[in-house]
Formats: sequence, structure tokens, C-alpha cells
Amino acid sequence: MSETNLASANLEFQKSFDASLQPAEELRRSPETQAEVERIGKADTYFTLDRDTELFDWLDDQRDAKLCGYVVSATGSGLLKASQLYRTQYVKRRGTLLEIPATVIYAEIHQHGGPTDLYCSIMEEIGHPLAHVGTLRDLRSRAWGTLKSYGVRILIIGNADYLTLEGFNELIDIFTKRRIPIILVGTYYLSDNILERKSLPYVRVHDSFLEPYEFPNLTEEDVIEVVDDWEQKFIPEDGRLNLARMDTVISYLKLKSGGLIEPLYDLLRKIAILKLDEPSFELSQANLTRKFGRRKEPKVKFKRKG
Repeated sequence: MSETNLASANLEFQKSFDASLQPAEELRRSPETQAEVERIGKADTYFTLDRDTELFDWLDDQRDAKLCGYVVSATGSGLLKASQLYRTQYVKRRGTLLEIPATVIYAEIHQHGGPTDLYCSIMEEIGHPLAHVGTLRDLRSRAWGTLKSYGVRILIIGNADYLTLEGFNELIDIFTKRRIPIILVGTYYLSDNILERKSLPYVRVHDSFLEPYEFPNLTEEDVIEVVDDWEQKFIPEDGRLNLARMDTVISYLKLKSGGLIEPLYDLLRKIAILKLDEPSFELSQANLTRKFGRRKEPKVKFKRKG
């Protein structure tokens, strides 16, 4: 074999070898389609509905009457995002800091839920530079002083399911000594398994949070609004799927999402990517069932005990 032919053969082998190292999605999609898939995969939003307005009205009432309480929903309902949105209606952020006055503070518990984790989460939300510095006594004093100086009128705690008994007691002390109403936000585990515990130490917790609120799942009309909003935000006008106009598809989406907004968004991303990969795919309840039939439905609790 001549040197020219040998070089050509080596080049073809290298191209074949390089192709074998490419991610599978790059091999089956054009660069333009892959870029669109990645954009859709990152789509993140939250659409406010009447249920959010009703929740905000209840939170306003709790704030004005200085009453503690709790809000529960199924995982994926969008309750945590709704709670954050409520805060943004009253408080502005400048960089990492909240502007004064900050009448509403929303903090999420991410770790073990003890007193230290609680105060670190509160101070992180406020943007305090010493959010993780010092002993529990230091953190408590710093947090209480900051809540007072910022003019906080209501403190909302997301992922309250994670709180320990000691964490709950710290919140109760904030209310009794600073008269800042505390709102716990969590799943049904919070209401049915934590606040209803029969052990004596939890009686104080139960009796401190007597005002309940249940954040509802989506109705079929809500699903239509959410789907239409999502398409307008993330699907180019010339490629709209118009899912909101397909009654059987809407019914399927409500059933498969369990009426929860986060699983609904998951399904919308999956359908949009499916249409990018298979432009001729006909959107119908039967076809979607065939494609996504193995996907499990969320375990949704529609009504609290008692």
C-alpha cells in the first residue's frame, strides 16, 4: 500500500474511532437539534394560579393576626416555589442581601434540621456574612437581632419535615419572645406524622401550630393554563404543540402528573424532546400512553386525615 493510501486509511480509521467516542445523543441528533434538546431540558419556571393567590391571602391573615401555622401538600406540588414567590412580593434583594425592611423571610431547611442548621438557613437567606460563624448561642443571638433589625413580620420555613424537636423549639421561642409568627411548610408527613406525635415533648409543638392550610393540587383547568404558559415560554411559535387544545391529552397529563405541577413540567419537557426527535409523532392520549406508560404516577394524598 502506498504512503498516500496508507495515510488515507489511517484518517478514515481515526474518524471512525472519534465517532465511536462521541456521546450517543450527538450521533443521533444534529447539533442544532441537540442544542434545542439541551435548552428544553433546562427549562425551569413556575406559573401562578388562583391557588397561589388564595395561599398568599391566608399568609397575609396569619401575619396580621400574628398566628403560627403550617401549610402542607404533596411532594412536587410547587408549594416551595409558591412560598418563595410570596416572599418576593414583599422583599427585594440587592445582590446577595435583602433590602430593609424585609417583612417576609423564607428559609429552607436542607440538612439535619437542628438549631444550628435552622439559624444558618435563616441567615443565608438574609445574606448575612457570618451565617456559619460561631456557636449555637452566637448564631441564635445574631439571628434574633437580625430578624428584629430587618423588621421581619412573618418567618416561613420550607422543608419543615426535616426539623428536629430542638429545631421546632427554637422556632417556638422566636414566636413567643419576638412575636414573629412562624409558618411551617412541608409535606403531609409534617401534618400527619410529626405534628400529631403523641410523645410528651411534641405536645408543645402541636399546640404551637394549630392553624392548618392545605395547598391544593391542579385542577384540569389549571393544567390547561400551566401547559399553555409553558409552551409560550419555551416552544418557538412556529413549533407549538398546542397541547392545551387537546382534551384527551390534558386529561392524560393531569392523570400522569397526579395534578402536581413539577411532574407536569417533567412530562412537558419529555414530550417536547420527543417531538424534536420524532417530528411525525402524532400527539394523542393513546400514543402518549404507549410512550410513557411505564412512568409511575405520583403517590398523591388528596385529603388530610381527620
